[in-house]
Amino acid sequence: MSSSEINWYGNFYGIYWANEKGRLVVSPVFEDKKEASVLSKEIETWSDKFTRMTIIEKNNDEYAICCYQDPQISKSKKNLGIYRTGMIKFGAYEQAKPIIQQRPPLFQILYASDARVINTYEQISRLVTIRKCRIIQESELKKQEYFYEKTADEKSLKENQ
Repeated sequence: MSSSEINWYGNFYGIYWANEKGRLVVSPVFEDKKEASVLSKEIETWSDKFTRMTIIEKNNDEYAICCYQDPQISKSKKNLGIYRTGMIKFGAYEQAKPIIQQRPPLFQILYASDARVINTYEQISRLVTIRKCRIIQESELKKQEYFYEKTADEKSLKENQ
């Protein structure tokens, strides 16, 4: 893996949206505690200045989420990122979208022994400040500025075929 590549993790149950002191918190919920711990250790080293989140609104009624630290700046040799597609736009996402558009959210990894039961959720990582958060349409993935998002999306497509 070259220093500008990202190793994408997308094996999580879904997104848990929360409010922390007036800020939206976006939390992927993992049911594998070991994987959640590995990712938590990585994101806790991310620089708040170079952390990116992109929400990609797909052409159907779904969205994808992509979160990473710019690998060209990162001091980590792992360059881990989080990407998942196929989540439904309706409900919690529709409520969160206007909040995200006003102010970048915070990001945090959660572990749940059973993701369907809220009282099994456990915070695994610290709250990470997202420096740059964008909501884009799927067609915008063609632009060079979304290179990492496009790479994650293409990897996800290959894995799901």
